[in-house]
Order: sequence, then C-alpha cells, then structure tokens
Amino acid sequence: MTQSGRRRLALQHAALHSHTRRPGLVHVDVETVVESGGIPIQTYVVGPPAAEATVVFIHGFTLAAEVFYMQVDYLRAHFPHVKSLLIDARGHGRTGRVAPESCTIDGTADDVLAAITTHAPEGPLILVGHSLGGLTALNLVKRADPELRERIAGVILAATSIESLSAQGLPQILASPIAEKVRDVTEASPDDAEAFRHYASQFIAPALSTAVFKRPINDQVVEFHAAMIHETPLDTFVGFFDDLQDHDELDAAEAMSGIHGYVLAGENDDVTPLSQSERICELWPEARCQIAEGAGHMLPLEAPGILNNTIHNLLRNVLEG
Repeated sequence: MTQSGRRRLALQHAALHSHTRRPGLVHVDVETVVESGGIPIQTYVVGPPAAEATVVFIHGFTLAAEVFYMQVDYLRAHFPHVKSLLIDARGHGRTGRVAPESCTIDGTADDVLAAITTHAPEGPLILVGHSLGGLTALNLVKRADPELRERIAGVILAATSIESLSAQGLPQILASPIAEKVRDVTEASPDDAEAFRHYASQFIAPALSTAVFKRPINDQVVEFHAAMIHETPLDTFVGFFDDLQDHDELDAAEAMSGIHGYVLAGENDDVTPLSQSERICELWPEARCQIAEGAGHMLPLEAPGILNNTIHNLLRNVLEG
C-alpha cells in the first residue's frame, strides 16, 4: 500500500481503534478527573504514590496522553520508583469537548497545574512537552509560584516553538480553506458541526498526519495517531486556531534560567522548523539541543529513543544529585 493509502485506511478504522487502543497506555495505576477552571480534566498516573520524582507529560495539539505510551513503558521498566503523570488536555482525548474560547495555552497550563497539585504535590518534577505541550510547559514555568518553580528539576521541549508560527507550520495547515469551513460551520450551527465532523476529518486528519511522520513507521502506530486526530472535537480545532496563530512564549526565557534540560527537534520537521529549536537554545542556554536524524514532528512515536534517553539523563541527575 502507498503511504496515502495506509493513512486512508487508518482513518477508516480510527473510530473503532480508538476504543481498544493497542498500542497505548496499557497499565494505569490511578485514573481520575481533576477540576481546572471548571473543566473536568482526564488524568492518568503510572507509578508508586510515594515516588522519588514525577515526570509530567504534556501532549500536543490533536493528540492525547497516550501518545507518550513508549516513554511511560520505558520509565516503568527502568525507573520503577518514578511516577508518570499525564493528562488529556482540554478539548482532547477523554477530556473531550470544551467551548472554543476555553482552548488556550494558558488553559492547558492550568490543566497541568491542577494535575500536579492533585497527584504530585511534592518532590522533584521533570516536565516533558511535545509541540503545543512544549508551549504549555514554558507557560507553566513562567507562571509558577516560587515553591513550584523550585521543584522543577528539568524540562524537555520536543518539536516546540517559542515564537509565533502564524505564517508557517501547523497554523498554515489550519488556515487552509477546509479549516476555515470547519470554523464557519461550527460557529454557525453546533448541531450541523457534528454531522460535518467526518467529512472534515477526511481532509484535516490526513493533512496533519502527512506533515508529522518522516521516518518509516509501523502501520499500527499510524492508525493510533490517526485515531487521536479523528477523536479531536471540531471545537478544539476552532478554539486553538487563534492561539496557535499568534501565541509566543518569549517572555518565558527569564523563568527558564537555571533549569537544565533538552530541546529536541526532528531533522525533517515540517510543522516546527529547526530554527525554533535554535531560538529556544539561544534564550535558554542551560539546554542541550539534540536532532533526531530523518525524523519529523511526531518525536514521541517516531523517535522514542531520543526522548527516552533525555528523560533518563535528567532523572539520573535528579536521583543521584
């Protein structure tokens, strides 16, 4: 089958696959809902209650917590005394639909903070953010109170921007005519929007999928990825549209000073250009930049080894330091 054929097949089976995900998070110790500004956020904990450290995973746009299943499996095998904390951010995954005006990066940072307050109220934290999740991590560090800021022992930003991407990458895809049509229909008639959902996903999901994978990838992983996109409510596309066009986190640079971490980039990422990783490293000199050769945007699935290794290195420093 051709690459486009595999993606069409993945979309056809996405709804069924999404309810019986394999791959995915197959072992969860605690599954709860936390309140974030009145929004019930689906939260997952893997690992012991009295953990030596907590790794907080923050997923990207149109994804869900399960995108980090390879990293969670790695931690269970190599760091059994470390906790993994994950959320389905507002408008994503099992958290589901929220009002478009609630879909902001400030809001997703509030979601992560609510999960930390409930499930990791003490001990060192390592933040791992992918794409939109990276912007969320920057926003969280910037807004953290002194006590929380002191607990953040490391940050990993994967395929993340820090400046506005209004003329390139993901926002350019979202600015396509089909995305504008989705926005118009959703705003005009919420009842018609759900009927329009499947038609729209035939265009939007393939566009996003085609943009993110550059290395050869297992068909099962492609289907897994397509399922997450397919499940994303139209309100989420609409709600994050303006924020993804204009949002930047340049003012987070001062707050990042003194924190050690990594900036990871895919060599062939068409969504977040390499120049953004270079820009982050200019503003955050304590970070080490690593490039995944031949990879695109979906580093947690496409190049899991590089992400696992950086988490390993930060945890080793925290636990042995």
